[in-house]
Amino acid sequence: MDALCCASAFSMAAASGPWGEGEGDGCVAAWALSFAFTLLLLLAHLAGRPPPRRDLPLALALASAITCTAAAILWPLGQLRDQPDGHRRHLRAAATAASALAAVCYGAEVAVTRGRPGETVPYLATSPGMLKVAQCVTAAILLGVSAALGAAGGAAGWRWCLGIYGASMAAGLLVVLVCGGILGVPGGCGGWDAAWARRVLVGYAALGAVAYGAATVLWPLEAFDESRGGRARRPYGCGAPCPWDRAVLVALGTAANLLLYLADLAQAGRVVLLRV
Repeated sequence: MDALCCASAFSMAAASGPWGEGEGDGCVAAWALSFAFTLLLLLAHLAGRPPPRRDLPLALALASAITCTAAAILWPLGQLRDQPDGHRRHLRAAATAASALAAVCYGAEVAVTRGRPGETVPYLATSPGMLKVAQCVTAAILLGVSAALGAAGGAAGWRWCLGIYGASMAAGLLVVLVCGGILGVPGGCGGWDAAWARRVLVGYAALGAVAYGAATVLWPLEAFDESRGGRARRPYGCGAPCPWDRAVLVALGTAANLLLYLADLAQAGRVVLLRV
């Protein structure tokens, strides 16, 4: 069902004709990659060679759920709004619906296959592991949307935010690869019993919370404070794609990632305190 929804989304998007560059490309790429990874997992199961770790399909399903959710929001904002009624609009609306359905299906898969309290599972199937996957994917989306907005050439606060998104994505990807055992670390993060290793994860979560706390203040300040050249309200007649809409989405996504880091910090800090 997941693969079918993603295939339907990018097929209908392609059939609707040329789409806008940047976020349009990102949405189609998200659907295509989700479909490809899901199809590979299905073929591996059919061939009797499933992945050696149950958390790898779970991490991919979580990443796909987040990216399909983002695509279901970004695609209609940029590719559906202001489109005249007709065949193209209907196809793009159907692609939006397929993306939303794919996000629901992937989310249901994550809910069913994630690790339960007291169950021995690989690290990425635990709550801390899933939080780190979500942080990394959310940072990648924020990086792409903010870069499309021209944050690199914008105000100093936006450039700081862009750096935060990029650094957190790189650091998050490294943590996911190490904790998932993909880089060959024995047992991944789940095999780390040393106090220093647990404290490293606490430091990672704390640093991320501080960085995103700053970005949660800086981004809206530069985007919506009129004394700094921002706009407190959506400009009248702002057509698709409207930069103000993207600025709002980045602000909301930044706040969401801050909550993910705070939840990660609470869980990691609790483990350290219980093992002191």
